[in-house]
Amino acid sequence: MSDKPLNEYLAHLLVQANRHVNRQLSMDGITLEHWRALKFISDFDGPTMRQLSEELMQNMPTLTKMLDKMVAEALVYRVPDEIDRRKVRLYISDKGRSVLRDQNSLVTANQGKMENAYGTAEAQMLKEMLEQFIKSTPQ
Repeated sequence: MSDKPLNEYLAHLLVQANRHVNRQLSMDGITLEHWRALKFISDFDGPTMRQLSEELMQNMPTLTKMLDKMVAEALVYRVPDEIDRRKVRLYISDKGRSVLRDQNSLVTANQGKMENAYGTAEAQMLKEMLEQFIKSTPQ
């Protein structure tokens, strides 16, 4: 266990965990952020750019760049909102669904490994502790 302050140590551990998952996903050319975007777009058919930005906690310029790449790779497509033309809705393509399905199996396998190593109860406790930490941390 480190002598670092909790905030600093937690940030360090989360970055390492993120890198670990990202390495596994990126073997197929998909980053963790791409996977998260595909998952959200698939789960919430036709979200707006703003909704995706809030979900991924990314600013619009960064998100736009990422989506431009995903559109160029035919993973997702943009459609102007029928009611408010200023809004853009996002949809996952058939290719995107296929990639998401493959990536989901990697993510599920990774989660299975973690749960096997630490146990389902401990994994659930970790999630609850992190949620409690976030709720108790001043905004």
